[in-house]
Amino acid sequence: MRWQRFLSMGLALIVAGAAAAAEKVTRFGPPNATSELVIWGATDLDELRPAIESFLAQKPNVAILYHDLQSNVLYERIRAGVPPAPDLAISSAADLQIKLVNDGFARDHKPAKDITLPPGTSWRNQAFGISVEPAVIVFHQSLAELGPLPRSRPDLIRLLAKHSAALDGRIATYDLDLSGLGYLFASHDSAYSTNYTTLMQLLGRAHVRLYCCSGEILNEIEKQTILVGYNLLGSYALARKQRGAPIEIILPEDYTLVLSRVALIPRAARLPDLSGAFLNYLLSPEVQKRSGNLARYGSTPVSAAHPIVLNPSLLVYLDPVKRAKFIKTWRSLIGADVR
Repeated sequence: MRWQRFLSMGLALIVAGAAAAAEKVTRFGPPNATSELVIWGATDLDELRPAIESFLAQKPNVAILYHDLQSNVLYERIRAGVPPAPDLAISSAADLQIKLVNDGFARDHKPAKDITLPPGTSWRNQAFGISVEPAVIVFHQSLAELGPLPRSRPDLIRLLAKHSAALDGRIATYDLDLSGLGYLFASHDSAYSTNYTTLMQLLGRAHVRLYCCSGEILNEIEKQTILVGYNLLGSYALARKQRGAPIEIILPEDYTLVLSRVALIPRAARLPDLSGAFLNYLLSPEVQKRSGNLARYGSTPVSAAHPIVLNPSLLVYLDPVKRAKFIKTWRSLIGADVR
């Protein structure tokens, strides 16, 4: 119907406008490339940069245009059909990627014969986990003045209870209304953790600060404005630490959520064959030696890992009623006085 088409066009314009302010575009490859692969990514570009550059070294006539977006924006733009369509979409919000596949927004892809996909890292030959990385707790090194750093959520609860004044307004996590990744982690926390309610209430009493992204929280930790970042994506934190940031990264010993960044080829992709070639490269043993290895976060892999498996169970908390109820409950736990 005509009104439905106008509504879809209006939604596309709204989403495009909202995304414009936050979007950063980076181009890789020669200026005279004959093919330009467009990637929309809600992921750390520094994490992907080595793979992009090594792939392009093998493809001298190809360029990659990388659009850095928030996970919710990427999801809504694909659903709304905001042009031009990307050739590949990569997001750390695995549940939103599964939803796109479930609703018919992705193409089939058959990985190359030398690629072995671990169980739970792909779904329907359309969604593919391209990395393995944990949800971590990040501390500014100065926090060690208060004693040993927490190694688990129960330890963090004790720290919050004992040093409430020192930590007031200096703890951060995701705003679930803005961050698809934050919502994914929080919904899994509520299922896995016996201390979830207590921890959220203590975060509220400490006037937890809410952000859209791991990068923003890490910026504040580096400046020592924030001392604790909860449930941050491990690759962002590791990259900062390797560049000399005064932070410590903890993989919680009670359990550590382990995420796969998920790549899919949108149904409207202009260059699906080239998308498939780059996706195969991301899944290749050469790249997975680094991006698929938990050991890089410490001397030994975490023993309490809880992988977030790519399957329809991720759709449960995306039901609008369940999502609204979960966020309402979360906000009531952390309190109304959230800055």
